[in-house]
Amino acid sequence: MLRTGLLGALMTALIGQATAQIVAAIDYFAHLGEFEWDYYKRNLQDGISIYSDPPTLREQVQFSIDTTHKHSGVGSQRVRLERAGGAAGWLTFTCGIDFNAHLTPAVGEPLLVRIAYRAEGFQGARYRIRIVSGDQSFFLVPETAESTSGWNTRSMVVPVLAHTDGTRRFFVEVGLYVDAGAAQGTLWVDALQAISTRVATRADRLPNGMRLALFTPRNRDATWYLDSGLPIQAVLGYQYPGMSLQRHFSNLIWAPYVHFCGTLPESWFRHNADLYNYDDVMANRQDWILRDANGNPIQASFYNWYYVDIGRAEVRERAWQSLRDFLNRVGRPRYVMLDDVNAVLTRWVRVQGYPTLESWEQAVLGWFHHVGANLQREFGAQFIPNADWNPGFYLRGIQGHPDAPGVSILPYIGGFMIEHIFTHARRDGTGFAVAYRYGTASDVGDWRPNNRHRDRIRLATEYPDRITILNPTLPTPEAYQQAGHSLAEWRRWVRFVIAGCLIVQHENTLVAITFNPRADNETRFLSREMLPELFTPLGMWRGNYRIEQGDLVSGGLFVREYEHGIVVLNPRTDRSYTFTLPRDLYDWDGNLRRAGETLTIEAQTGHVFFSAPDITVELNPRTVEVLPGQTVSFTVTYRNRGTASGTNVRIAVPLAQGMTLIGSNPTARLEDGQVVWIVPQVPAGGQGTLQFTVRVE
Repeated sequence: MLRTGLLGALMTALIGQATAQIVAAIDYFAHLGEFEWDYYKRNLQDGISIYSDPPTLREQVQFSIDTTHKHSGVGSQRVRLERAGGAAGWLTFTCGIDFNAHLTPAVGEPLLVRIAYRAEGFQGARYRIRIVSGDQSFFLVPETAESTSGWNTRSMVVPVLAHTDGTRRFFVEVGLYVDAGAAQGTLWVDALQAISTRVATRADRLPNGMRLALFTPRNRDATWYLDSGLPIQAVLGYQYPGMSLQRHFSNLIWAPYVHFCGTLPESWFRHNADLYNYDDVMANRQDWILRDANGNPIQASFYNWYYVDIGRAEVRERAWQSLRDFLNRVGRPRYVMLDDVNAVLTRWVRVQGYPTLESWEQAVLGWFHHVGANLQREFGAQFIPNADWNPGFYLRGIQGHPDAPGVSILPYIGGFMIEHIFTHARRDGTGFAVAYRYGTASDVGDWRPNNRHRDRIRLATEYPDRITILNPTLPTPEAYQQAGHSLAEWRRWVRFVIAGCLIVQHENTLVAITFNPRADNETRFLSREMLPELFTPLGMWRGNYRIEQGDLVSGGLFVREYEHGIVVLNPRTDRSYTFTLPRDLYDWDGNLRRAGETLTIEAQTGHVFFSAPDITVELNPRTVEVLPGQTVSFTVTYRNRGTASGTNVRIAVPLAQGMTLIGSNPTARLEDGQVVWIVPQVPAGGQGTLQFTVRVE
């Protein structure tokens, strides 16, 4: 006789929700494959390694990024040999897979390698292109001096193999082989890929409509972000993550970083983010540096950069020429992130040559009209300025007040990056966090006071046709605790930030939450485990927010309806509000809140209330006593005690040892010793039954 208590066994009911997926093959050469990025001004695609024997041969070969001859993208790598004489030798340049990256191919994994090449005028020299995997060579183009008629393409599937020391090795090598004496020839390469059959998937949006962006990510390893599955659709900042993710996802926005009104001493920024050439300014053009009333150079505390006189025609022209050179070296992107757009400088310090705020304001506008117009005309590109300094600078007037000055430069602006929206965390890692005051009716016509929720909320919502990057900054939980605060208080700020983003987001909004001090891998903070609030299943928004018990000018309780819930935000620092729930909903902590309940919404807090299914499963009979060879039937009753319908509910009942499934109604399938059904729909308050029959062996 077999006695068993099946109710004590594990039964599960999982609720599936369909989300749009984007699928892309992993290209391990995505960061360099278009051969158009020359951040370091070497005339050579970043990431290429060069070897030559004899070493002097390197001096006889000219490298350049050629924007005239290209297979795809905006440029190719040109390699030109021309000499009157010299010793025989060889030169190679290689592009390899970084096996220290987060996501790399395994030994034996096949990769599809593609490359486009073009060759002209080889005499006394030859070229070849090969793949080296482990200790083996696979020739895409055997050694030849043949000229091509335009671009040729080659592809081959090659497995990743191990080197003799057991480590993985995989790279593409392009080589020149030169005879003694005179030699010449030009080779171009482009469109290099190493594509894995493995695929990376990501959601098109989070389950509340939110899309994510990265702002100056410290981690250069883009495979972290590919593997995260998060809907990252914009990268603002430095090179490798933006380049690589843009190659994987064609609709991803990448905006390289440049600086607006300062010249930057760090070598990383020279000739790139620094549009003014720090070395030249300090050596030859110190009259370009702005000075205070005492004649001292005006220097920013962060990065120690010096303000320059953007009102001077030659300074503006230097900015334009530097920007043109930079964009031609980094793939001619459509957008450029412009940092530290300080339109209120003279509010904080007396500046020689600019006695009034209006005079400095005209210098700012003049810079945009010169540089922005050229940028749009030559590249078809626009700026995404960091509006943290003065979000009100770009706002149209309300209630009879005039437009702010920045409205005149909107043609050159493709969107806004609003740093420190909702919260501002210090970079020094002290765990300090602050949320700004809202604003009052008396200052609505003055765009100059900048630290206000109202101006940021307005800027985030009043230009829905433009990209809006919301960038709340938060302390890391470790820094916040070290500063003597509780994790509960840190969570309050997290919820305030996420509720705020849900209140203001529109179709062109992206959210880039960053933490100070920044971590090498920001995705650690964007995970479901770290920030579950990001993944609240609200569905899409229904219309814009409404303001209860107040108005936009003075503030009030911001409320926004979503398909499956309600978002409530109180941005005021000086009062609380009440809110009555219109229906049964769960709060962020999973507590069921009943219709008609009135809640107090404290100052600077955000709340999300959402409907969700809550499926329970009961098995009958609870215990049975049967002899071998006998059969017994069971009934599974499922109920939805939640506030929303459950879709694609997976119900699984494990079979006890010695039982064999012989029938079910409706038909179930057997998976790993479990009887499994998928119930398409279980409405809120609904229930149903399932039956199955087993034989005792």
